[in-house]
Amino acid sequence: MPNPQLQHTIQLMHAGQLPEAEQACRSAIQANPGDIQAVHLLGQITRQIGKAPESVQIFQHLRQARPADPELIGELGASLTAANQHAHALPLLTQAVEQMPTAVHWKIWLGKCQLKLFNTTAAVKVLEDAHADEPDNLEVLFHLANALLTSGRPTNAEPLIRRFLKHNPDSIPAQITLANILESQNHLDEAVEVCEAILKKDPKFDAALGTLARCLRAEGKYTEALAILEPIIAQHPTANQALAVAPLYLADKRFEESKALFEQVLKEANLPDPIRASLTSGLAQAYQGLKDYDNAFRAFKRSNEYYPKTFKRDHRLRLYKEIRDSFSPDILKTGPRATIDASKCIFIVGMPRSGTSLVEQVLDAHPRVFGAGELTDLASTVTDLAEEMQGQPPSCLRELTQDLLNKGGQQYLDRVTALAPEADFIIDKLPHNFEMLGFIHRALPGATVIHCTRNPIDNCLSCFFTQLSTRHNYSTDLANLAWAYGQYVKLMDYWQTTCNLPALDVQYEDMVADLETQARRIITSVGLEWDDRCLRFYETKRAVTTASVDQVRKPIYTSSVSRWKRYEQHLTPLIESLRTAGVQLPDA
Repeated sequence: MPNPQLQHTIQLMHAGQLPEAEQACRSAIQANPGDIQAVHLLGQITRQIGKAPESVQIFQHLRQARPADPELIGELGASLTAANQHAHALPLLTQAVEQMPTAVHWKIWLGKCQLKLFNTTAAVKVLEDAHADEPDNLEVLFHLANALLTSGRPTNAEPLIRRFLKHNPDSIPAQITLANILESQNHLDEAVEVCEAILKKDPKFDAALGTLARCLRAEGKYTEALAILEPIIAQHPTANQALAVAPLYLADKRFEESKALFEQVLKEANLPDPIRASLTSGLAQAYQGLKDYDNAFRAFKRSNEYYPKTFKRDHRLRLYKEIRDSFSPDILKTGPRATIDASKCIFIVGMPRSGTSLVEQVLDAHPRVFGAGELTDLASTVTDLAEEMQGQPPSCLRELTQDLLNKGGQQYLDRVTALAPEADFIIDKLPHNFEMLGFIHRALPGATVIHCTRNPIDNCLSCFFTQLSTRHNYSTDLANLAWAYGQYVKLMDYWQTTCNLPALDVQYEDMVADLETQARRIITSVGLEWDDRCLRFYETKRAVTTASVDQVRKPIYTSSVSRWKRYEQHLTPLIESLRTAGVQLPDA
């Protein structure tokens, strides 16, 4: 049983008085240096108050006497995670969870560690296991919501974080998570309200500033965003503040100011790798704006090197084989199909950075069309159907009945219709929906598909130069990027020979060279009458939250065509890998 001094320390911890708890614990150790329980407690306290390196040392010392103690294994893994030593933490936390499968707190730490390593699928799985163990555990709700958001499932994350906030309404980290969830679903006005409420309490709260800046930028409110941010960064900007304001400078062609800002904050020590990656990518964009292409390429490459290499080619091969097996030519030809009318749905697919945002803007400018952006509802629908079938997608989808197809198709249709009830057509422009065309064919009859293509070298280079979400983890390495591009081409070839979908191929370079001709093709393919506003797509007031947020507010421009030639001396590995992957290169 702990002595009175340690009991007091524990009471202070539970009351959230961590500095006082630290002082009391150190006094207890000073009085009795051999008190292992007090040392263990100090390791937990130092981890919680931001002294993670000391916490690591404490638990490493304790493990010398008891190396197989699963509790100490977990404690050390948690402290290594807090100290940003995630690769070292992962095997320890995995071992702790295996040895103590009912200990939810180690599952939480393992989920947090997996997220830091960008292993979002693994993070979601372990946190979902923790949620199944303790459905009312608020800490699990918070971290699972963040994991789902990071994995591109904001609609699943929102109810969890709202449940958390119902019990902890003043939690600023949870409010930030909610704001980011709302932002990712294009509910920008609500996200701005949440951020403004946080900033009333703390005008310099970095995370709220960053989200607020992104939301205002997405709505084209650059002046308003700068008015809020520039006074804050006038003295000593933090890394997160720089990341909030610099995209606005870059959009305004203030390249020298952007370069100076990034160089200043990159001098900070102990920046987490994701932050350093974003700052270095911003610096690369500043170099690019200054036409210093060699330094720009080197900075983009360095930025990508900060990300862990999580892309597995065998995983992608297995996934695409399962997709083909689940949507075989025979199933697509003779299998059941939904009987609903999904003709209001327009899917814009292709590789990221292939011109999907430009095509969406042209269509959205039509008064009968609503561009909903990059939706995750189709994947959520498939997940829900798989759970009902008690199987794993995509393999279980070969067993879809007409009733399930109608249910899934109607669920998706209801979700997107609710976004714009008055619109005759609704666009879902998640590029990687090219993997879902078999499901679209079976569950959403009448839907239109527009397939965007671009010079493969330019397309891959643009992906390499853009900080895409973790679902595009192939994009941080040129060889993997070229290989993934080759797999995309093969899958699209498969769909085009097996799926009887109304589809239109749109080449980015053709759009740029002759916008009106291509815009008329697009409008006609959907079954719409022509409207001249489609040529003035850049005048739209709609919010844009993708990487093309700044470009789509400009008239058509040609500077991205054959952009790769500015970087040609650096691109031999990319070009050779594309050729090895069987990709035709028209300009190389």
